[in-house]
Amino acid sequence: MKPLLLIAHPGHELRVFQWVQQARPEVVMLTSGDGSIGQPRLEDSRRALRAWGLDVRSDWLQPVSDAVVYQALLGTGASPFQAWLDGLTRAALAAGIDTVVADEAEGYNPSHDLCRVLANRLVARLREAGRTVRNLEIPLVGHPCDPAREGQVQIEVRLTESELQQKLEQVLDYARRCSPVLLDEVQTMFDTFGTQAFGRECLYPAASTSYEDGRLPDTMPHFERVGEERKAAGVYQHVIRARHLLDMVTVVDQPG
Repeated sequence: MKPLLLIAHPGHELRVFQWVQQARPEVVMLTSGDGSIGQPRLEDSRRALRAWGLDVRSDWLQPVSDAVVYQALLGTGASPFQAWLDGLTRAALAAGIDTVVADEAEGYNPSHDLCRVLANRLVARLREAGRTVRNLEIPLVGHPCDPAREGQVQIEVRLTESELQQKLEQVLDYARRCSPVLLDEVQTMFDTFGTQAFGRECLYPAASTSYEDGRLPDTMPHFERVGEERKAAGVYQHVIRARHLLDMVTVVDQPG
């Protein structure tokens, strides 16, 4: 297996902590993970990956600030999306990538959903080039190995108790160093699912997003609801909406 891990933000690699160490994928991150607080966490991920003998492949795609992605989606800034897809296609073909693992589109963050669209487009291009490629996704805010999806699991890694403790400690240490917001998100996941749930890492077959199917999600995404709340509070000037991702799909190369 020659895998590519394509993620929207630094830190997502910790969701598949053990799989990354075993599979040793090429790792590409779309952003520096600075979010709305302007505190990048790219170097924190670089340090973690280098301890495992890996690194972020900035030569495949140079991570940008979250603001660049948001402005591109809103149409107020230049879009890097087509150039990203073109560059990733060339690099993946040259490297012989046969498995693409990327964020699941959960409606939580627009960059996560964008990452899934890019991964789906990349896989489509590789298949058009005659390559046999698996397309897998990892949940970021949902259950790491949802019992309701047990029959869908394509790759599963079970951690020993010591490996789980190492994972939990590294995730918490990473979050503490990066931002209170990230720490709150991590603690919420642990409280919701229990820490033992993170002793399994499940990779699922990737699904097409509603955006690629030419429709809006059935329910308002979390990121749109939060955006409205923050605009009302005077924090945001603009709200990224699901329709912005729907419009983005027309910019990114269509398969076939």
